[in-house]
Amino acid sequence: MIRLDTSFFSLELKTSATSWQADATAALAAVKRGDCAGGEFTGWYDWPRRHGFALAEEVKQHVAGIGRFYDTVVVVGIGGSYLGCRAVVDALTHSHAASLNRGPNASKTPQVVYAGHNLSEAGLIELLDFLATREPIVNVISKSGTTTEPAVAFRVIRDHMEQRYGKAEAARRIIATTDAHKGALRRLAGDAGYKTFVVPDDVGGRFSVLTAVGLVPLALAGFDIDSLLNGADQLFRSLEGEGLATHPVIEYATLRRAAFAAGKRVEILAYGEPRLATVVEWWKQLFGESEGKAGQGMFPAGLSYTTDLHSLGQYVQDGCRNLIQTFLSFSETLPASLRSGDASERRLRVPHAAHNDDDLGYLEGRPISDINQAAMIGTKVAHSDGGVPSLELHLRELSASSLGELFAFFETACAVSALLLGVNPFDQPGVEAYKKNLFALLGKPGFEELGGALRRRL
Repeated sequence: MIRLDTSFFSLELKTSATSWQADATAALAAVKRGDCAGGEFTGWYDWPRRHGFALAEEVKQHVAGIGRFYDTVVVVGIGGSYLGCRAVVDALTHSHAASLNRGPNASKTPQVVYAGHNLSEAGLIELLDFLATREPIVNVISKSGTTTEPAVAFRVIRDHMEQRYGKAEAARRIIATTDAHKGALRRLAGDAGYKTFVVPDDVGGRFSVLTAVGLVPLALAGFDIDSLLNGADQLFRSLEGEGLATHPVIEYATLRRAAFAAGKRVEILAYGEPRLATVVEWWKQLFGESEGKAGQGMFPAGLSYTTDLHSLGQYVQDGCRNLIQTFLSFSETLPASLRSGDASERRLRVPHAAHNDDDLGYLEGRPISDINQAAMIGTKVAHSDGGVPSLELHLRELSASSLGELFAFFETACAVSALLLGVNPFDQPGVEAYKKNLFALLGKPGFEELGGALRRRL
């Protein structure tokens, strides 16, 4: 179970947060009932029991049925359509897996690559060069099929696949995750004969990691999607019944609300393991799109410690005091791919040096993980002393199960936190502004007048 440590959070803010507990528990109840603001998009809540476990069986059956004819999974999507999947992959995969998986003793685990999350021409050219040397399967993820970034990338990749394999074989290698009934990608998939999975109507993209959006590519890549769902299910089950005012979900949401009321405008999610970087990117989208509207919400920022202590650490310590900080920590940070039986078997310790010419003798024999943990604790204390209220979210080992629990925790806390601000957690009206300008500048039919107005301003 996730544990929230508030030892280094402001006592004044902790006291203030209690005044929000009743509103927070009421907001959670409204999310459960689906009658909060944006309630038509609360299908993610308690997803594993209601749909997830059954869907996982369907996904696993399909993956087993097609066999492992591929060595690369191409995930085409942007925002919530790919970040959840990538967060799991990056957190649980060996950092140098691509280099290690070569030669006669290479692992048969597919490599996962991504497209459609930006508009880099160079990036697509490099991806095509890479795919020409591999045997890919493609999962294109888009509810509408018309989001510019993944739509452009998929057209390029589809053309590559059809030229290389022919249309029939290309269709066998493409899976579309999209709307159940409508949209450009649904029509294209039907015409081309792609296998399809559904993006639920009642789940927004940034809340969709436990749906087919995340489960399909993760299963194709060999990840344990049952454990991911089990972890999330444990979190949702912990929110049953009464007496939830001190539950970590409610506590996190109310502490954030109290901090915002006190003038805090930035929340840093700090992490000590680089493999968690994409988990934090997922969190940034979740809170940024859910809370950042109507002049509300803290700006979600991620910092990698100790790396960023040598750049932005100075600002956090002595800069503008409009910050709070949450540390993300795990009891065991070695993923299963690096563990062999007892985790201590893979502990890397500071070796003996005969002359102690680097003055590290006092660290001799100590695990690197202990040094990292000491750095995190020292940083938390220093920043707290410098006026940055600091929380710590603590989980057990880094695994699919704990990541599932973390996803469910943040999704629920985010919904409650946004409702405490008086905003709809499930819409993103501000995202449309750049899209309209993009369409106008590119000459999309229907945007001619806006295009002319924009060009006169440039």
